[in-house]
Amino acid sequence: MDQAVTIGRLAGGLLVLAAGAMHLWLYFDYFNRVHVIGVLFLVNAGAAVVTGVMVIASARSSVTLAAIAYAAATLAAFFLSVYHGMFGYTESLRGGWQEAAGGVELAAIVVLLPVLVASLRGG
Repeated sequence: MDQAVTIGRLAGGLLVLAAGAMHLWLYFDYFNRVHVIGVLFLVNAGAAVVTGVMVIASARSSVTLAAIAYAAATLAAFFLSVYHGMFGYTESLRGGWQEAAGGVELAAIVVLLPVLVASLRGG
């Protein structure tokens, strides 16, 4: 496999792990007190660990797609929470943690999409 693709997989996996680490931090910082959302932050962190490690360890396109889906679903849930609320909780669009997590998730998608395309093309 091409060195750029390998570096992309590593970077993408680390970005997914960073997003999960942020959600774990936020769980212990505040969200452990928010009904349902707190548990979802723990689930998000766990999914990030599994997905991030797998994307680093495996060149399978299905794993790369799962990592992209993780990041996209996390962003979608955030925007749903901002604009419609989730389980009685409405998030703010702006803030340091919101912008950092959103940026990391968006970066994971941007980094992993070319990796997915390359793996689907066979190289």
